[in-house]
Amino acid sequence: MIRETVGHLRDLPRYRQILATLVRYGYQDVVAALHLEGLVRPLERVALGDQVPPQDRARRLRLVFEDLGPTFVKLGQLLSTRPDLLPEPYTNELAALRDDVRPFPFDQVETILREEYQRPVEEVFAAVDPAPVASASISQVHRAVLRDGRTVALKVRRPEIAKVVQADLDIIKNLAHLLEHRLPVLAPYRPTVLAREFERTVKRELDFSTERRTMQRCRIQFAADPTAHIPMVFEEFSTPRVIAMEFIEGVAINDLEGLGKLGVEPATVAVTGARILLKQIFELGFFHADPHPGNLRVLPGGVIAPLDYGMFGQLNSKTRERIADLLISLLAQETEGVLRALEALGIRGEPVDSRSFQRDLGDLVASYSDLTLDAIALGPMLRELIGFVRANHLHIPPELVLLIRALVTIEGVGRHLDPHFDIAGHLQPFLRALAVRRFHPYRILSQTVRTADDVQRIATLLPDLLSQTLDSIKRGEMRVHFDLEGFGRLVRQLTRASNTLAVGIVIAGLLVASSLVLRVGPAPLAYSGFALGAVLALWLVWNMARS
Repeated sequence: MIRETVGHLRDLPRYRQILATLVRYGYQDVVAALHLEGLVRPLERVALGDQVPPQDRARRLRLVFEDLGPTFVKLGQLLSTRPDLLPEPYTNELAALRDDVRPFPFDQVETILREEYQRPVEEVFAAVDPAPVASASISQVHRAVLRDGRTVALKVRRPEIAKVVQADLDIIKNLAHLLEHRLPVLAPYRPTVLAREFERTVKRELDFSTERRTMQRCRIQFAADPTAHIPMVFEEFSTPRVIAMEFIEGVAINDLEGLGKLGVEPATVAVTGARILLKQIFELGFFHADPHPGNLRVLPGGVIAPLDYGMFGQLNSKTRERIADLLISLLAQETEGVLRALEALGIRGEPVDSRSFQRDLGDLVASYSDLTLDAIALGPMLRELIGFVRANHLHIPPELVLLIRALVTIEGVGRHLDPHFDIAGHLQPFLRALAVRRFHPYRILSQTVRTADDVQRIATLLPDLLSQTLDSIKRGEMRVHFDLEGFGRLVRQLTRASNTLAVGIVIAGLLVASSLVLRVGPAPLAYSGFALGAVLALWLVWNMARS
């Protein structure tokens, strides 16, 4: 038993601490289901003590994570972003987990800085404030002044935190394996996959080099945007364990009194914050996944400075377009369109009752059929979508979970600043821009060229493939009976069909693009597109008739 569940004898005390904490907060049923009572029973009386656990099971889970330290606090925070895995009471409770922990001593900070810079701290900085500005489970931040007078924020990783986290990660992966195999009800939620995802997230956060690259990337992307300010990183003073960045003053975005002193309208700040996030999502495909008030500062003039670049999501162009398809299909009451968009987004799961699935999806679509985009409250809509996903045991890719969390969070921030704020109304320009990019003639031409390249590559590989197949048949490794009569005619028909398809795609692109240009651009260019499309259409009809 010990060999199966512990792996290494040195981890046994930590296993007992975890299991005893579960027992203390009333999760004996979980320990029993894992068949690990033997590790806890001798300590059970001590573990329970005189405490009576709260009646609320969700609150008890939060207390478990708080008691078990930094790694489990991070795990709880990750689970709070997964409403597709946990009911809303649990995600709401786990969202209350905070990274605010007791700071580690300043002499340890000095030791880390001296080790990283390979010289005395006073040779690098004119001054370092011993009192931390913020203290979290992974790191803490100190204000410092460089020798040239510039003020910086020093983010310093906790000493030995990497070893502590790695030991806990090994235990979490082992417990996830046990949960998946000994609690069949949890198997569809793939605890082992979640554990690996959590390990990847935490290790990325432990390496400050990743966060520095993220900050530099965002700074380049918003260099020409006067409404956003990305803190500058001082590379010469940054290492894998230390980040030296521009110190941001400003006021918290939810500080209405502070915004008033800056002379900034809260409603304007709400719109600016939403526009920055939507630009990151739908234009750049690289977005801040945790835009809560503590991570957003407002500078004079209403400029927003996002902080903490440890959690970012990434979406490719196809995923952004499919998200737009999902919203558009919801508005058009097209159940099939919603279904196709969900499938294209990778939201799928184990086989379910198809009749119930279609009924639930139809009810969801119908509830938005009479609404325009600016009349939709995005947060409730996304929560209903998550409810549909959970009810049908579907799985959402991690990046989409981060997207949903970011949108719901920024809408909540906006509603705090302006009770009438509605982020859905600000989606329209981005959805229109996606539609224009999708049907842009240059993109259609590029897709046609790629299709032609694929056909050419297949045609080039086909002789070698046939030769290898014939050799296998000669050696007796394969027996195939087929008739090559009319093979040349088939090739010609396939070639003609592919050409016809390519021309059809070009015609469709010309018509859609010309229609868009006619609405927003010079009319002669649009009519030229229509004319060229008509000529190609006539040729296509003649070619099809001849075939």
